[in-house]
Amino acid sequence: MKRRLCGLLLCLLLGIACFSGYQVLRILHEYRVGADAYSKLEQFASLPPAPEEPAPEEAEETPAEPAWPEVDFTALAAVNPDVTAWLYGPDTGISYPVVQGTDNDYYLDHLFDGTANGAGCLFVDASCRPDFSGRNTVIYGHRMKNGTMFAALGNYQEQAYYDAHPVFLLLTPEGRYVVELFSGYVADTAESAWTLDFSDEQAYQAWLEEVVEKSAFSSEVSPGAEDRVVTLSTCSYEFENARFVLHGVLQPEEG
Repeated sequence: MKRRLCGLLLCLLLGIACFSGYQVLRILHEYRVGADAYSKLEQFASLPPAPEEPAPEEAEETPAEPAWPEVDFTALAAVNPDVTAWLYGPDTGISYPVVQGTDNDYYLDHLFDGTANGAGCLFVDASCRPDFSGRNTVIYGHRMKNGTMFAALGNYQEQAYYDAHPVFLLLTPEGRYVVELFSGYVADTAESAWTLDFSDEQAYQAWLEEVVEKSAFSSEVSPGAEDRVVTLSTCSYEFENARFVLHGVLQPEEG
């Protein structure tokens, strides 16, 4: 009887080990497929070269203007007509196409090319205006454990990281914008970070002041009621339904 029980226990443990190993391999394979799929899209978006380290005597000078990627939206639209933008965070690892579907579910587990994959795709809230003309346009993305997609957003809980990465660049078929970051914090999904519609200018200004107050970092950017905001949103793990959100003012490229 004891041998039989030991044999059954051994079989059970082996089964658990095999299943766990299979799950790990499946996840790693999914990560690899997702990373490969987005790497292939780099042919449609030429990233600028890494900036050279400034000489010591130049270190205190005004930072250089950001270098822009070159994006072929016609080619991207041929792969997926849902494409609305390309989001690039210099030196953050974030450089991806942004889509907008008819709901907020599909792109949670589908890549840009439509392949079913847990990495998903960066996507604009389905209720937002696709041209980013609304007062608050929300872009969602997963916080992948392999460091891809919106994994870097959590770094903005540190002042030093914000100081080194104060802007994102947003390119659309119609124009190019600097996203000047002014607030980042952990929020519950019941909070107001994802508010899209405001009754009037005063309500919008009150919301701006509220999200500035919550920020984990200090910023000299002072948003006003005339500004448009882009909100980047991803998962966070401090508590159930936690999210990390990053707000930035959308400024058209100068010149």
